[in-house]
Amino acid sequence: MIETFVRDEFRHAVEAATGGKNTVLYDNAGNGSIMVCVPKFNLEDVGSDLGTGVHPAFLYHGRELSEIYISKYQNVVTNGRAYSLPHKDPAVWINFDGARNACTAKGKGWHIMTRVEWAAIAMWCLKNGTVPRGNTATGKAYDATYEHGTMGGDGRTLTGSGPNSWNHNGEQDGIADLCGNAWEWNDGAKIIDGHIYVHGQDGTAMNNFDTANKENDATGWVDTKSFFTGNGIQIGSARAKEVGTEGAFSGVAAASGFTIPDILRQTLIAPPTGITADDHFWLNTAGERLPIAGGNWNDGAGAGLFALALNDVRSHVSAYIGFRAAYAAV
Repeated sequence: MIETFVRDEFRHAVEAATGGKNTVLYDNAGNGSIMVCVPKFNLEDVGSDLGTGVHPAFLYHGRELSEIYISKYQNVVTNGRAYSLPHKDPAVWINFDGARNACTAKGKGWHIMTRVEWAAIAMWCLKNGTVPRGNTATGKAYDATYEHGTMGGDGRTLTGSGPNSWNHNGEQDGIADLCGNAWEWNDGAKIIDGHIYVHGQDGTAMNNFDTANKENDATGWVDTKSFFTGNGIQIGSARAKEVGTEGAFSGVAAASGFTIPDILRQTLIAPPTGITADDHFWLNTAGERLPIAGGNWNDGAGAGLFALALNDVRSHVSAYIGFRAAYAAV
């Protein structure tokens, strides 16, 4: 068995250059990925209306984790496994199941980045004033065109080739390219015929969410029975087929009489207080739709940490969509 934590020159160099904030984790094939360590924090540390207690990004099968590891870079795929490496053209033209399988093939604890992990990073950035720019204008930041990366295929830039302002903490040791470049598949949430489902720990609801709404114990998906309105967006138990709906994510709001469950804000399916950016929300409620996050190189102001598209089927592939792996020590 390959050890995940191995002391070698590669890992030593990465840790020395970042003060231990980045490291190299190895998979079951013995190959390394550069990862960013994210220490545990509480919901109230990053938002006023998310609830209280440890952020669910740090809960895994009933265990509370002291940290999680997020791929520093959008991933590439080699021999069926996902890797986080610098100055690579990120893997695209990959569907959701292909991306997820490339992550889980790496061994225990490896998984495609979840919606709640993405939300944890995004809210941390908002709280700390480090919401990143990125490749949102064919190699440049649309709102700071003097910022650019090294061009890859189509309008993408090579992983991590942009300035520090494209990293989640504004520093060299941050997570790169969460804004723009290529959309990223997220696990842990989906829409089926207008109903939102959010995955809980061990198939149960998170943070005391009403388990009476859980429709399918076998899969552990929780139906929120939600009905949102805002900028023409409608999601929920009315099962409206709002094909091709688009609007600012910050404008999504609850319909009269409906209280948004904490879990929807915790997973950034509903906007918490403080989100004012023009990051867009795309929606198609026909059948099953899975989330992609962050926007791409051509989305301009619509891209960003809070950009969310719930309009793609799991089999969809595009030059605009990639992914990144995460790791939980379990």
